[in-house]
Amino acid sequence: MDLKTELEQTVRMIGLLAASDTGNELCRRLATDEVFGAGTVGTQIYALTNAGRWQSLGSYGKNGFGNQNLSQFDENLLTLAARSKGVEVGTLEVDGVELDAVAVALLRDSVPVGALLRLSTPGAYAFVPTNGSLRAVQDSGGLFLESIGYQSVARSAEPKEASPEDLTERQHAILIEMAHGKTNLVIANEMILSESTIKQESVKIFRALGVGTRQQAVLKARTLGLLPDGMELMI
Repeated sequence: MDLKTELEQTVRMIGLLAASDTGNELCRRLATDEVFGAGTVGTQIYALTNAGRWQSLGSYGKNGFGNQNLSQFDENLLTLAARSKGVEVGTLEVDGVELDAVAVALLRDSVPVGALLRLSTPGAYAFVPTNGSLRAVQDSGGLFLESIGYQSVARSAEPKEASPEDLTERQHAILIEMAHGKTNLVIANEMILSESTIKQESVKIFRALGVGTRQQAVLKARTLGLLPDGMELMI
């Protein structure tokens, strides 16, 4: 790739990061982009928690690691990218098919805080930035993670036992009311439930999102696109 093309595509990548409000939205934008989407079959973005675990913050299409509990202490493509503070290229088998994979470490103050993973059909075009272009993408990615509240995710000490997909319709409704800043008692009265029930459901919500507090739950929900677009958080 010549320098001019690399710079143009670096600017394009940073633009997609700047235009996205959630991890899921970014992954969708990347996978459907006119340039970066060619041959893409899946994208994921991860935060690296203080416990050394890779926490998914967004996904679109095929998932390279499925529901695995990934650790920075395991030998995986994300870990290799974080260790090198750069780009790692390899292959991953998904649904019995071997796919090309590129992982890019995302940085804040030169420290790995997450990673972006792209899966593509074998031999498809892959954007692999170098030198100054790479650092520009990495720093922009770190800023994106910060903008969607990755700090609350990073403080998570244990791997989650469930996933956002496990939320029931009622739990999702309670989560939205939490984001409106309503107390358990107010939510209980509005939903014609006991306050004890709301507390029990809240624990299940926290477990599904892999967090420990209301504030973390709301920030994680916004990160994953579980809240209505444009909703003002009251936390």
